[in-house]
This record gives sequence, structure tokens and C-alpha cells, in this order.
Amino acid sequence: MTRRALIAWCLAAAALAGGCSRGPDEAALRAQIQAEINKGFKADLVELAALKRQGSAPLPAAQSGARRIIVYYNATLRLREGYDFNNWEALSPGSLAQVLGATERGISGVKAGENRPGDLLYVYGTSTYERSGDAWRPVTLTRRDVSPAPAEPGNAAPTPQAKRALDQLVSMFDIPPPGVDQRDQLIISEELDRAIREIARRRARLQQVIALAGGPAGGEYARLAEAITQSIARTNPRVRLRTVETHGSVENALLLGRGESDYALVQSDVAALAATGAGPFAGGAPLARLAALGTLYPEPVQVVVAAQSGIRNVAGLRGKRVDLGAANSGTRLNAVATLQAHGLTTKDLAAAREEGMQAAIARLRAGELDAFFTTIGAPAHDLQRLATEHPVRILSLDATAIERLLASQPSLVKLTLPANTYPGQAEPIATVAASALLVGTVDAPHDEVTAILQLVYEHTDALVAGSAQGVKISRATALRGIALPLHPAAAAYFGAPPK
Repeated sequence: MTRRALIAWCLAAAALAGGCSRGPDEAALRAQIQAEINKGFKADLVELAALKRQGSAPLPAAQSGARRIIVYYNATLRLREGYDFNNWEALSPGSLAQVLGATERGISGVKAGENRPGDLLYVYGTSTYERSGDAWRPVTLTRRDVSPAPAEPGNAAPTPQAKRALDQLVSMFDIPPPGVDQRDQLIISEELDRAIREIARRRARLQQVIALAGGPAGGEYARLAEAITQSIARTNPRVRLRTVETHGSVENALLLGRGESDYALVQSDVAALAATGAGPFAGGAPLARLAALGTLYPEPVQVVVAAQSGIRNVAGLRGKRVDLGAANSGTRLNAVATLQAHGLTTKDLAAAREEGMQAAIARLRAGELDAFFTTIGAPAHDLQRLATEHPVRILSLDATAIERLLASQPSLVKLTLPANTYPGQAEPIATVAASALLVGTVDAPHDEVTAILQLVYEHTDALVAGSAQGVKISRATALRGIALPLHPAAAAYFGAPPK
């Protein structure tokens, strides 16, 4: 809504209802924000040092017909104690953003190392209010992310030399009946696929374009890939990074193995399976060319049930309807292993779905599902929204089961999600986590790998790209949970012997 349209709306409302209310004043807003901070963080950690109300705007009315407004503000927070947002078991800026009605891009002041007492954080936040009688009361609404528009495709015509090659290729198929037999078709198709991949790779290298396989649009892998892209553009504009949208870890590993991407983000346990030709990679040759550049951030296994459910632990999933994650996904691998560590198999479930988190959230809300697994960085935006609109509980794993998982899968690490990671979560959650790895190939140029590591671990501002998980990237945890050989350049950068 433009400013002129907003003024017109207010004037019309004034004629009908006695004026356009601005909502609570700055003093009331300050008190409400401080209350949210006190509720979301431990006592005496954060104080509201300054707040300036920036204005308000109307929102669609509630289902009851009550008026709603959104109030915008700038806030300065002061840390009363030191806090390391990089710590894997500390609250993420994503949890702070949820409390303050902000986005990760709206938070600054988080340091690459530990924030010290007295450090200031700056927030562009919002608070939503609903009219109740003669007063405004705060309400919690979920935020929505906006996906970037796709790039426009090019329309350049092929050169004469390229056209001759294309014509020759077409002539291979343009022969009289009975045409090309099945064996020749297979040979041509395989060689054509290989040629297309090599052409794309050579063209990219000629233009100093590095291909980085991320993940689905709007996901955390995509956000982090964007953060890395921005870092490269800012520090070395001569080198261009081309991010590749994918379905996630399994596809990313395959793209690396086929030479269709230079680097990729891959879940640590998926990378281990790819290197050994197990799990979703069974039936093909092990992807022995993969090499780890470093660990980025943890991806905890999260088992989600409705808050009103009687399910209190993983053993309580027996006889329940459970989504294990999409087929061949890292989530499904973790879900099956977690069930086994608790003495269960998929046969012990009333229904074992493989639809993935988005479908599972919809089914849980509709009462068609009792629980679902997801392996994802915490707090995950989709789970924050779910917890806000439909209260949920995230189950802790049993201590014995955690030890079994760690013993059987060296790529997993023990992890505790602190209280208030998600709205309504009063207690810490004990679980295990895979980690997001930056992966390349053994033949990646040494100098290029070193330059990328310097960018990722020293110069990437993940919050600018909206990646709360990227804040967890640290050299101190860069070798945690790696079950792949280290690239020699990475071993030299981190001062570790290559595996």
C-alpha cells in the first residue's frame, strides 16, 4: 500500500469509525518488546537499550472481524553477558528474529566470534496487534519469505561452427526406416549427455564461473549458497559463481560425481553413503572423487508431534502415522536409523509415509498424521511457522539411542537444541545432527579451494542473505562430523592431516 493510499484509507476509516488508530504508543511498544525478549531468552542476557517506533499499517482483519495492524520499529539490544551465536548449541539469530518479528536480514551486530558483554545488536522488527474492546493486544503472526524471480533465459543464436555440429548430430537420427536401433540410440544418448556436461563445465571455467549446487528455492542450502555468492561478488568480482537449484544432498552428490557441478552443499551422512556407494547410491559405483572442504553448520534430527498429542518419546511412535521424509532423502535415512536405535522398524508404524516436510506439516495440521521426521538446520522457518500457528512438540531422543546412533554413524554428532529455539519450546531437546558439508572433488584446483575457504570461513555474512544457519560457520567446528577425505587444500587451510 502506498503512502497516499494509506492516508486515504485512514481518512475513510475516520469518517466511519472516529479516526485511524496508530495502535499502541512507543512506551507500550517498548514494554511489549521487552516482555517478548524476557520470554524468549534467559533472564539478564539481553536488554532493550533503545527503541524507535517507525509507524504502522493496517492488516487484514482477524476471522472474528477484529481490526489488526502491524507496527514497525528499530531497536537496539545490549548483551548483558557474553554470547556465542556461532556455538552449535546456542540460540540462533533465527530464534531472535522470530521473537522480534524480524527477518535474519533485519539483524546486525552478530560477530563471527563470541559477542562480548555490552555488545549491541540492531534490529528492524515488527509487532502485530489486534483491537480488543478499547485496547490493542499483541498477537503472533507468521512471516512469509519471498523467493527471488528466476533469471531470464538467453536467446543467442548458435555460431556457424556450432550449428554445423548440431546439424551433424541431427543427421545421425535422420535416416530411413527402420531408423536408429536401440543400441545405437543408447550410445548416442550417453555420449551426448557427457558432451553437454563437458561443454557446460568448460564454458563456465572459461568465464571463471564456478558452479555451486545448493538446494530447493527458499531452503537453507539455497540461502547459504546465495550468501557465498554475494561474498565472492563483493571480494573478487572477476570470479563469478553460478548457483544450481537442486532437490538437495543426494542430487548434489550425484552432480559432483558426474562433473556437472564444481562444489556442492551435502549432508554429511549422505556424503558418506555416496563415497561408499551405499543407501540411495547403491547400484552405482562409489563416488570416490568427492572430497570435503569443511563442515558448515549442524542439521539436527527433529521429530515433530502436535503439542496436544500423547506421544512423549520416539518409542511412543509405535502404531502411529509417521512421515519419514521423502524417498532417498537424508531425512529418511536418519528417520529409519533413529527408529532402529529405539528398537522400532517401519513395520511397527501404523503408516510410514515418504512425502517430505511440506506435505507432513499439512497432514499434521489436518489431523491426518501423528508425527514426522525432518533433518534440517534449527530453527527451520517452516517449523517456526508451524509452531506459531499450530503448537507442536519436538521429541528428545533417548540417551541410549543417541549413543547407538553415534556408534553406527561417525558422521553424526550429539547435539542439544536450547530452550526457545522454537515458539513454545520451554525445554532443551536432546538429539543427534548431521552437518552441512561444503564438498568438492579431489581434482579441484588447490588455489581455488583455498580462496573459497577463505571466503566462506572469513568473509561470508550469512545474515545479509537471510541464512541464520550460516552464522554457525566457524573454523572451530569446520572438521566436526566429516566422514569424507579432506581435500589437500582444506587440510592445509585448517592445519589438519588429510584423511
